[in-house]
Amino acid sequence: MDHAIRAVVAVEGLDAFDVQRALPDDANFALLAMTEGVDETIRAIAKDQPDLLVVACQGREDDRTLHIIDGAHRAAPDVPIIVLAATSPNGFLRRAFEAGAADMAIFPQTKEQLRLAMNVAIARRPGHGADEGGRKEGRLICVLGPKGGTGKTLTSTNLSTALALAGKKVLVIDLDLQFGDVALCLGLPPEKTMYDLAISPGGLDEGKLKDYVMTHDTGVDVLLAPARPDQASALTIDLLRDILVIARRAYDFVIADTPPGFTAEVIATIDASSDLVMVGTLDSLSLKNTKLGLETLALMDYDPKKIRLVLNRADTRVGISHHDVVTVLGSEPEIFIPSDREIPRSVNEGVPITLSRPQSYAATSFHELAALFLDAAPQQATIAEPARHETAQAAPRRSLFRLRRS
Repeated sequence: MDHAIRAVVAVEGLDAFDVQRALPDDANFALLAMTEGVDETIRAIAKDQPDLLVVACQGREDDRTLHIIDGAHRAAPDVPIIVLAATSPNGFLRRAFEAGAADMAIFPQTKEQLRLAMNVAIARRPGHGADEGGRKEGRLICVLGPKGGTGKTLTSTNLSTALALAGKKVLVIDLDLQFGDVALCLGLPPEKTMYDLAISPGGLDEGKLKDYVMTHDTGVDVLLAPARPDQASALTIDLLRDILVIARRAYDFVIADTPPGFTAEVIATIDASSDLVMVGTLDSLSLKNTKLGLETLALMDYDPKKIRLVLNRADTRVGISHHDVVTVLGSEPEIFIPSDREIPRSVNEGVPITLSRPQSYAATSFHELAALFLDAAPQQATIAEPARHETAQAAPRRSLFRLRRS
């Protein structure tokens, strides 16, 4: 049974009669007021104390609509705001959420769809049934490595499967728009990609985003990079920002696998992220570039407490000691991924090592990385170990990962 909803509706740029006709018309919905402009809307909210505010607008990035959202949110932060937009050009969605919107729907909606959006927005508001219908914004983990070949995609895919094995709802986004390899590492055919999403008509919402993701056997959803390098130009920064906003509302964890360097897409993702994983390898060039990457993040005022350092191929004998690593980077890596001949085999087979060799030290390391974000002990996979597993099981982890001094 639907709960009674009391709403104020602010109209900007649409016909008020058309908006009123689109609203629920049953006994469990009460339209308290229809307003125009920020001042009238704020007065109506203060007077009528509604359950939510609906802002019906064209969906353009004009100041009037965003002022209504921002002003209403500041005046009554506990009143959820639904934006009902006739169009949703890239950029508007992100700015509407930044201004204080709780959800967005494309106008016109059916009365049933709009009623559902209202119920969800009310359920998500603080202190109102959060355990029953609401969900916190998910964490966006940006996997970064200034130098190519450090194992960013390996880390992204294995971290995502480790989180999924721990029962979390996970999305991986392949942001290497020209040469992304997430599809290969997860064994997924590129049937739908970000390019298909970018050229599709209409606005972007959670339902549309899910229409363009591929689902791995573990339940991990994947938004793949374009299939060809020339298609990368269809992905704008504004569209990427909108994707990240919606993804964090729909998933527990969003893992962004990035290309080498600080491209515009990488910088936008860093700005939007809640956490960052910096991946380096045990060689002088990678360590130098990792150090430069950390210095660049410091210049961007990124919180160093949110950065997790991962050292890949950490037990390779190349004449670089543990002390050298700490001296160069200025801090201790938290996760050490050992060299393992099964890792390239797992990549070639399109099966993450957390699945193909779940009891290996490499898989354990990825589970330990996942545990840093789960705030819990590492989760062990329950998949049977293949017969060809050759990694020693008895050696303690610290002795395996301790880098030999030169």
